[in-house]
Amino acid sequence: MLTHALPTGIPAARPANCRPHLYLRQVRMSDLDSMQHVNNARLLEMIQDAHIEMFYLRSGLPGQEIRPRFVYARHELDYTEPLVLQPEPVTITTTIGDLRRSSFRLTSRITRDAHVFCTSVSTAVAYDPDARCSRRLEEAELALAARHATPPDPAH
Repeated sequence: MLTHALPTGIPAARPANCRPHLYLRQVRMSDLDSMQHVNNARLLEMIQDAHIEMFYLRSGLPGQEIRPRFVYARHELDYTEPLVLQPEPVTITTTIGDLRRSSFRLTSRITRDAHVFCTSVSTAVAYDPDARCSRRLEEAELALAARHATPPDPAH
């Protein structure tokens, strides 16, 4: 079993100010398929919209800009219930786990009220576009990820 030591700056336990990222999104007519359900590819786009907001639109503190650079290495999606057009937006809740030197896992759920429509687990890898290879996460990126991190699993 391959294990990785946590780099400096990754908290051993979930900080008190750590919370899931919440993103509200209205279902649009263009999201629907011929059965009047949200197309599966659109569900993934909604999740990626939530990730973009978390990392790029709301990433820094006032006067501080953080621009993480990562690529998705994997997406696993479980579709649990058809999502249909309704006036209420859906909530996409995202947490970060398995924070490592150059990668992390994002778990996102699309919900409305008590209904879970889709759960996604995505693996993101820090990427250097100039060198065309993975790289270590920078301290600012680690701090940003830690805001939404779940506690580490003691079994691993």
